[in-house]
Amino acid sequence: MITATLLLILGSALAVVLWAMFRSNSPAKLGGAASTRQVPASNPIDMDPWDARPGDVVSINGAAADFSDIDLAVDRRSTYQSSARRWVDLSGEFRGVRMYLEVYRHPQPDLIGILEDRKLTLADIGVTEDMLADIDTRQDPSSTIDFEGKKWHWESSREIRYFENDLGDGEGLYRWLFREPDGSRLICVEKWEDEPFDIRIARRLNPRDITVYRATKGAVR
Repeated sequence: MITATLLLILGSALAVVLWAMFRSNSPAKLGGAASTRQVPASNPIDMDPWDARPGDVVSINGAAADFSDIDLAVDRRSTYQSSARRWVDLSGEFRGVRMYLEVYRHPQPDLIGILEDRKLTLADIGVTEDMLADIDTRQDPSSTIDFEGKKWHWESSREIRYFENDLGDGEGLYRWLFREPDGSRLICVEKWEDEPFDIRIARRLNPRDITVYRATKGAVR
């Protein structure tokens, strides 16, 4: 009887020791699996991207080419203006590529990202300068261009002024936007004065996929 009791006590003690060893080596104690994300030490805050400043990081869920998150370290905050509309342009580099996030508030909230460095030509999207001028003159929502075997619908075309770093009198450009059918992508065609056409693939983003990290103390603002 004494032997059985002693074995029971020793068995219980061994179980306690094994349990303690397991906890001390658990991922929670060791910091978990290694992460590949590059986010700042500061905590995410519930902040409108409109209020982001240089030094902050805007994280966009699953937006990279490999579907990982883009953590865009903002180094430039500029603005666009067209008539009475004004919107914010946040810019920074991720994996050596300069990216842009445009944040709109009026007439309705909107988020448009240019998140890849691929550039297209007028020939790639099947148009000429005269065709773009005609589309702009007509301002017809039924206007389309052909790209990737799809008909992309005209969304807007207008003159814009760009204020880099929110300074100066601004620089003029003209922009056309064409919307992918049944998709979130946009073809953004821009013509700056004395510059060739700049044509990029942009993307409408879901606000729920964006988190803003406030710059840590001492960061450039």
